Amino acid sequence: DTPSPSSRPASAMRLCRFLFRSPFALRPILRLTLPRLPVRMFQEKKLAEDTTAAKTTDEHRDLDTRRKKALWRCRQRGWVEIDLLMGNWAAENIPAMSDKQLGELEVIIAQENPSLLNWLLGHEDVPEELDTKTMRSMRNYVVEGKKKWTVGGNQ
Repeated sequence: DTPSPSSRPASAMRLCRFLFRSPFALRPILRLTLPRLPVRMFQEKKLAEDTTAAKTTDEHRDLDTRRKKALWRCRQRGWVEIDLLMGNWAAENIPAMSDKQLGELEVIIAQENPSLLNWLLGHEDVPEELDTKTMRSMRNYVVEGKKKWTVGGNQ
């Protein structure tokens, strides 16, 4: 049982009209509810320094930590099919990977699931920039193991 607009107090009606007509009326309310973000004076310079610092941190990151993160991302893609295919391949191959191969894998992991699944199953050709030794190894693992991945096993 909501009251009709005519039964509301006139002051509430005026307040509603004022708030919806004037965007400036909401500023004090927004100022109280939204956090203030710091404004950088030299934002371009700071961003360049932050990017350089991030690259330096990435370059010096421990290889073992990168391997663990890559293994996790291969096993937790969000699609069961890719989780199984990439996760099993990664569990067998990541421990012996070099820094360069791990970099190739990180580029592969960054790709979208639909494209990745099509490349692994051989439904689409792998783009030249991603056709690396790591991708070929992963693709061979999936193609050779297709009998294991199908229902019935020996079909």
